[in-house]
Amino acid sequence: MTSMASLIPGFEYDIFISYRQKDNKYDGWVTDFVANLKKELEATFKEDISIYFDENPHDGLLETHDVDASLKEKLKCLMFIPIISRTYCDPKSFAWEHELKPYVEFASQDRFGLKIRLSNGNVAGRVLPIRIHDLDLTDVKTCEKLLGGVLRSVDFIYKSAGVNRPLRANEDHPHDNLNKIFYRDQINKTANAINEIIRSLTSLQTSSVEDFSLLKKAKGENITELIDTDNSQKTFNINYGLQTLTEYRKKGIARIFNLKTYQYPSLKKYMLTILVLAPLIALLFSWKGLINIVGIGNTKRELAKSHVINAVKYYDDGEFEEAKNEADLALADDPKNSAAWTTLAAVSTKQGDLNMAILQTLEAIKLDPQNSRAAYNLAYSLDDKQDYHQAIEWYSKAIKMDSTLVPAYSALGRLYNTINQPADAILILESAKNKYPGSEYKYLIFKNLGNSYLLMNISGEAIKNLELSAGIKQNEPETNLFLAKAYEAAGEITRSIDRWQNYIELETDTIKINEARRHLKEITIKHLREIIK
Repeated sequence: MTSMASLIPGFEYDIFISYRQKDNKYDGWVTDFVANLKKELEATFKEDISIYFDENPHDGLLETHDVDASLKEKLKCLMFIPIISRTYCDPKSFAWEHELKPYVEFASQDRFGLKIRLSNGNVAGRVLPIRIHDLDLTDVKTCEKLLGGVLRSVDFIYKSAGVNRPLRANEDHPHDNLNKIFYRDQINKTANAINEIIRSLTSLQTSSVEDFSLLKKAKGENITELIDTDNSQKTFNINYGLQTLTEYRKKGIARIFNLKTYQYPSLKKYMLTILVLAPLIALLFSWKGLINIVGIGNTKRELAKSHVINAVKYYDDGEFEEAKNEADLALADDPKNSAAWTTLAAVSTKQGDLNMAILQTLEAIKLDPQNSRAAYNLAYSLDDKQDYHQAIEWYSKAIKMDSTLVPAYSALGRLYNTINQPADAILILESAKNKYPGSEYKYLIFKNLGNSYLLMNISGEAIKNLELSAGIKQNEPETNLFLAKAYEAAGEITRSIDRWQNYIELETDTIKINEARRHLKEITIKHLREIIK
């Protein structure tokens, strides 16, 4: 391992390499990978990149060692690279339990967060998996559950008839690899991904500590302020006089002073991405949904189904040309495959060809008149591209095709709120609430309905609906955000402060967290001034 410091103060290493020792015993694959990666990184970065890699099994940490003391500091890395194999995805293994899990927890709580926004606007995780085997579906789901999203890996897999092994730097028959990838290209792709993530982290590092003088003045002599400084961050802790603290705790205000760190990345611009309807993925891309749309039958239909599944994976990874190719292959085997046309429409929308997307969606619907998912998917994509007029039209079409599609009602109501037509939103959302009171998506209806009333300055109705949504799904960040605003509008500042803090704890987007912290500080100071008066 190397002893160089990280590029960013406060971190021990830039990269932590995690693997099962048994994956390195046969031919030292992991050791060779790390050596080649270091060479590629030297050609990618002007700076020296520090890597923690325990390459000696005998000198490594054992189960009997004090794991926390040994690894706590070493896991303070900008990035974590697990070598995902058929043996790695084992929750009982050392690498999983004492390296991957603690790092996910550490990165989720540090000042950057587990997922960051890249300079190109995309979102990436600080865990970059390197996959060396095709995995069982169970292992994939185990990884995705821990990482909180789709397993997006750089693959080093040699696949041929009866073969599933790590890709080597010097293959005897490289063109026989069904995956059509080459070791040197994958090493380069890994280095480029690392470069993109670390560059984004270093740009986020430009941050400042808030000026607390106003807060100190507002509290007078009852509160003293202590600011502790280290190389990477500044934190503050506020100590009360005993009597004042007791009063504030009774009012539920004291917990706001437990804020850990005020770090505000300086960004030139960002886009607030609306991620409301996770059911889109469940409805369109679930295995069950695909099987229902594609059907099973002859060999060609089975092949088409396989291509559609591949297309969806590529689409989810943002590799749209590959997704298009797979969808085209599916249609070559089964020209009447509605799911393939739906996927092509999604790709066309992402690539900015909305007219083509509409034609492809119409084809999908012609082949399957009940394919409301096609209309819904197109509407969601149009919505994301802020083509609100057409998005409203296609959400409405989806509802006409399937009047029980509650997520479409919710999405349409949310969109009306977005374009400041809350009255229209209330009509559609109240209709869904009354028609489908037992829907599993009713928390979305209540949430968007609450926001509609909030936009109309009807605080009482807003709070009522938002509390109903929170009662069903209390850890939904946006619900807590709307509740914080609703209580603030109603003048219930103590409850608003409580909800702002809940929102900060639940939100994963660093940019949104910092904005919320700034606002929380503002209303807290204002409230304290009122109390002091």
